[in-house]
Amino acid sequence: MTAIDEERRAIRDAMTRILDGKPIRSDGKLTIKSLAAEAGVKRWALTHKYQDLQTEFRDRVAQNGSDPEPVRLLKQHIEKLTQKNQELRTELREAKAACSMLERLIAVEALEAQAAVRPVPPSERARLHTV
Repeated sequence: MTAIDEERRAIRDAMTRILDGKPIRSDGKLTIKSLAAEAGVKRWALTHKYQDLQTEFRDRVAQNGSDPEPVRLLKQHIEKLTQKNQELRTELREAKAACSMLERLIAVEALEAQAAVRPVPPSERARLHTV
C-alpha cells in the first residue's frame, strides 16, 4: 500500500468517524477542516490533492442530512440555555419593576406620614405634660 493509498484510507476512516459522531482528533464538525484534522492530514490535501474525497465527504454530509450526535446534543443544550436565559431576563425585568413600584409607594407613604404629623402650636404645649 502506497502513502497515497494510506492517506486516502485515513481520510475515509475519518469521514466515517465524523459522520457517526465519534471523532477522535477533531471537534466533530462537518467541515473540511475537521475532516483533515480527524484524518491527520493537512487541509490543503483535501482542497487540492484529494478533491474527490472532499466531494465525497460533502455528498455524504448532504445525504446524512444532520449533525453528528455530539453536535446535535450541544445545539439542544444551547437552545435550553437560551430559553432559560430569556426566562431569567423576564423575571429580572419584573423584579426591577416591582422594586421601582415599591420605592414609589414607600416615598408616598413617607410623605403622607410627614404630612400627618403636625407641629404642636405653642399655646397647646403648655397643656401637655410629661408622665
